[in-house]
Amino acid sequence: MRTPTAGVGATAVVVAAARAAENRRPDRLFHDPLAERFLAEACKQSTLEAVEVVRHPMEHYFAIRTRFFDDSLRRARAQGCRQVAVLGAGLDTRAFRLDWPPGTRVFEADLPEVFAFKEPVIEAAGAEPTCDRIVVATDLAADWEAALLRAGLDPGLPTAWLIEGVLCYLPDKADDGVLAGVTRLSAPGSRMAGEHVSHRVFTDPVARPMLDALESVGAPWLSGVEDIGAWLGASGWHSETVDLTDPAVHHGRITPVDRRRIAAGPTRGWIFQAWN
Repeated sequence: MRTPTAGVGATAVVVAAARAAENRRPDRLFHDPLAERFLAEACKQSTLEAVEVVRHPMEHYFAIRTRFFDDSLRRARAQGCRQVAVLGAGLDTRAFRLDWPPGTRVFEADLPEVFAFKEPVIEAAGAEPTCDRIVVATDLAADWEAALLRAGLDPGLPTAWLIEGVLCYLPDKADDGVLAGVTRLSAPGSRMAGEHVSHRVFTDPVARPMLDALESVGAPWLSGVEDIGAWLGASGWHSETVDLTDPAVHHGRITPVDRRRIAAGPTRGWIFQAWN
């Protein structure tokens, strides 16, 4: 078993660490008992100094983002989506900790090495999913659409898509390819939630420490868009978007770093919800 603590796989451990920290807060926004187990296993297998470099400047955001997307999927569930696809799933545990209606299928798609680490931890914990959970080992830079279809995704049914912490790590224009694939596989009534960054983040001095931290673990951001609403709209998606700092404000978790980002001008990235 190899711990994914280098490259983009490292961010999966970072986010699990943030979720584990959130578990310990009296005002926690969610409860994720598997996060502690992932972190403990990662610590046994390798040193995590590089992961900590990324975790500290971003930990509060990862926790708030988790709650935002939990709520998005709950809304999709209430609107009748019984098929869920999590792209770049990492160490996501929503198949275990959210309540899903009977018959819901949750597809988790990510690199084989991520699941090589993830599945033994889940098995050792004796965790049981609250849905029909389907693991899809694939690369978003390859033919992930075919992999999902082989795994049983039905493009004739409305799907709730989650693209959390993924798009900005893809090479330039590969994000366009992922959006095109999601669009092709989405029946009417589908929902999508995710996040992306603005082109201007790459020259923003306020964001520089975060970008440097990601580059130091081999997980640099590679792509962005000019306007998230226009980007989604060009593929036929209606959307609601918020600045990355807005959920922090909503949950009373705004930090001095957030305030500096808000004061420094236009948004550097967005969280979005979309529907076709």
